[in-house]
Amino acid sequence: MNYLILGLVIFSFPLLAVEVTPTIKVDQTVQFADDLNFQNLDIAIDRQLSSYEVLGTAGEISFGGKVYSKKVLGESLVLLKQLASEATKCQQNAAQELCLDAFNRDLNEKFTIYRPVPKKSENGYKAELTTKYTSYYSPDLTGSRVKSERFNHAIYSMPKEASLQNFSRVQIDYKDALAGKGYEIFWVEDSYFDLYLLHVQGGGRINIANPDGTKEVKYLSYDGKNDKPFTMIYHYLIDKGYLKPETASINNQRKFLSEHPEKQEEVFGICPSYVYFKESSEEPIGLDNIPLTEGRSLAMDSKVYRSTGIINFVKTKKASHVDESGQVVKVPFSRFFIGQDTGGAIRGNARCDLYFGYGPQAELTAYNMNEMGEQYFLIKK
Repeated sequence: MNYLILGLVIFSFPLLAVEVTPTIKVDQTVQFADDLNFQNLDIAIDRQLSSYEVLGTAGEISFGGKVYSKKVLGESLVLLKQLASEATKCQQNAAQELCLDAFNRDLNEKFTIYRPVPKKSENGYKAELTTKYTSYYSPDLTGSRVKSERFNHAIYSMPKEASLQNFSRVQIDYKDALAGKGYEIFWVEDSYFDLYLLHVQGGGRINIANPDGTKEVKYLSYDGKNDKPFTMIYHYLIDKGYLKPETASINNQRKFLSEHPEKQEEVFGICPSYVYFKESSEEPIGLDNIPLTEGRSLAMDSKVYRSTGIINFVKTKKASHVDESGQVVKVPFSRFFIGQDTGGAIRGNARCDLYFGYGPQAELTAYNMNEMGEQYFLIKK
């Protein structure tokens, strides 16, 4: 573990005006394999590069004690896109194994590879510098811009008046604290539990049924929140004996609240946090106004990694399917992600939330990932 001690010494003395990351250099060869065969990687990279064009990449950043101009972040993305494209084209005319071998050689030759060093308080500190992974997704809702008997639960944007911003979940959803004040952006037919899940994920997709019969799809992105704490109702449902730990799945939580409407206000009362949203025509927005890319964007602690666009290579496990006995089956996977988001619960040097997009598979993954795994950062030499 001498290399760990050395790494800690290297970055424990912050450099003036340099963004210092808690990382160490990896000296051995890393085997890279992308389970999506690079699908959507170019989209995530292009969105990041567009952000750099607007915001610039001024300043310096340190990995493993080595200081780089932040321009290297964009250069690294361009190089990764190029190598992934070459590997994809190669597979059209040659064996996949040969193409991926060449891709791996190029990565290890042309990039310097780093790993995050967890704090002593983090799970991965004593586990070979591993990272803790969870995941999130964007729920699908059905709604309208007009309130009706069918669409009667509001989604609100952030009130401008400070006096209106800090009502609790119960005050807003059950006491109509914001009703009629002009902050309703959509009305949905989904339950308050579905809105709670939207708040957990911080963004979503809404399928709109217009009064004239036309349909459209819009996205919901985070627009702020009240100053009240967030608590998962899962724990309360178990503590009160309403559900057993082994049966407290999302579907069973939804079923309990649907069958016991008299309990809803009590249950949601333990989660006074409330999230506001804004409408967009693109996928939910992460940091630096970057649209998230399903299966390619990830969230890290923005107080530790202040710059977006860091290339991440992830090796961990994810949910594959539910077997005949109702058990979630998990499989190993590895993939390139781009650091483009953050979250209130994402805290630490080696802590990531992986964005898996939309649909039932993304939902299954999001609610069944709590894994340790490997994490690598790639910086162009």
